[in-house]
Amino acid sequence: MTTASASPRAVVHGVDVAAVAAAVDTCPAVAGLVTGLLGGPATYLPGQRVGGVRIRPHRLEIAIRARWGVPAAEVAVQVRQALRTLAADRRVDVVIADLTDPPPAVAGPAGRETVEWKH
Repeated sequence: MTTASASPRAVVHGVDVAAVAAAVDTCPAVAGLVTGLLGGPATYLPGQRVGGVRIRPHRLEIAIRARWGVPAAEVAVQVRQALRTLAADRRVDVVIADLTDPPPAVAGPAGRETVEWKH
């Protein structure tokens, strides 16, 4: 999640910051943007900071909290697909900075622990 929502007219290097944050938040494999990384991706706007999104002239850096059990490659594909029109010709770097907690373990056959998870 973002620490502060960007205004609809907050554009950096021709990219709408709020639209990028909103698009990433729609990805099923993404639990939210990561805002607390020291030196991590962030966009600073007048009076606000959008954590997890850094817009550069030739690339976008996105730091996210991914959902447990989803392969990293799938997470990256979802984020890149969500940003394909917003990023234009920019490279999109996806950093999985955190994961959601795994689901609770349950007793499986012969008392072995198994983990149940759903997408």
